[in-house]
Formats: sequence, structure tokens, C-alpha cells
Amino acid sequence: MLAKDLMTTRVVHVSPGASLRHAIRMLIDNDISGLPVIDDQGALCGMITEGDILNRYEFNLAPKAAPDTNDPAFFENYVKTHGLKVEDCMSRKVISVSPEAPLAEIVALMRLHAVKRIPVLDNGALAGIVSRRDLLKIEIATPDVIARGDDALQLAVATRLLTELGLGKDRIEVKVRDSVVEIIGKIASDAEREAIRILTASIAGVGGVVTQKPPHRPGQ
Repeated sequence: MLAKDLMTTRVVHVSPGASLRHAIRMLIDNDISGLPVIDDQGALCGMITEGDILNRYEFNLAPKAAPDTNDPAFFENYVKTHGLKVEDCMSRKVISVSPEAPLAEIVALMRLHAVKRIPVLDNGALAGIVSRRDLLKIEIATPDVIARGDDALQLAVATRLLTELGLGKDRIEVKVRDSVVEIIGKIASDAEREAIRILTASIAGVGGVVTQKPPHRPGQ
């Protein structure tokens, strides 16, 4: 599954010159936690999120002493926490993917950068956005489109291993026979193996779990 299959294409966005109050109202009215910021040329120039807003001075009651030096970082942070426009408070370093990005890459980026949504750019233009909510839709949709029996279990196990543990086809292979699930591939540690076992065993219909032991390392 690719970003283009998962993404929401009707994306609510805001301009960098918009007021922060306007952005907050858009977040509330649309029941979302983040907005892409699009400039006059249609380019993505940042993201404004609930986290950016909660970092403002209104929510930080502890007084801060003025710096002893002319540290640019202090003044940049002051603008971010006291500015009244979206461009003052937004995050400028935005993690994005192409429409052809696989699900495993999207999940890995969300985990690595601790973000809840990733914009999808097509030749520099915003084509859509993939959020955690979009990933959760996979769990809801999967039972309605898969076959019954072992094939259903195979897809259910593979999907949850990817979305919950970040383990895709590049790491492991899932085989199912008579409801017994066999996990084959690169299992790095006993902890990873146990996590795989617990997740797989929790899926309805699984009659047993077989996993490979991680390779023995000298000194262990």
C-alpha cells in the first residue's frame, strides 16, 4: 500500500500570513491537530500544530530570565512563542513523502520524527496528507476486503506487524497454515521476538505462533 492509496486529498490548509487565532479556529472547526502552511505560490512552507501552539508563552507560566548574550536562538524562540501570525509559530522543517512512498516508510518516519501526519508532495505541490487516523482506517477496512481462513489471518498479522511494530516485508515473512502463524525473517532480539508473539497471538483466529530464534551472538 502506497501513500497515494492512504492519503486524504481534500486537505485543509492555511497561509503563512494568517493570524494564529484563525489557524486555531480552523483546527477546532475541522477537528484536526495540524495544518499544512501553503504560500502564495502553492508551495508547502511549514506545518502549524497543536504542539506549536501549546509551546507559546500563554501556556508556560514559569518566568524566564533574559539571556546574557545575543544568542540568535533565544530571539528566534521568542518570535515563535510570542508571534501572532502562523509564519511566526509554525514548524518549518517538514517531513514529507512522495505519492509512491510505501506504508512501511510512512510508519517509520512517523515513529522516527514523532509526528502525527506527513504531507504527500507531488513535484513539490501538496497532493494530500497521511495521518495516524488514515493508518487506523486500514484496521477497519481490512476484514471487509480479505478472504476467510488462512489468507485472512496472513493479511491481518502482516498489517498489524507493520502498523504497530514497524516490521514490513523487508524484515519478515508471514505464513499461515491451519491457523498456525509462522514468522520467518530477521528477528533481531528476544524482546522483538516476544513482541511479535504477543501481537500475533492477540489476533482472533490464530491457533498458534512459531517464530525463529534471533541469531546467537558471541558473549551472550
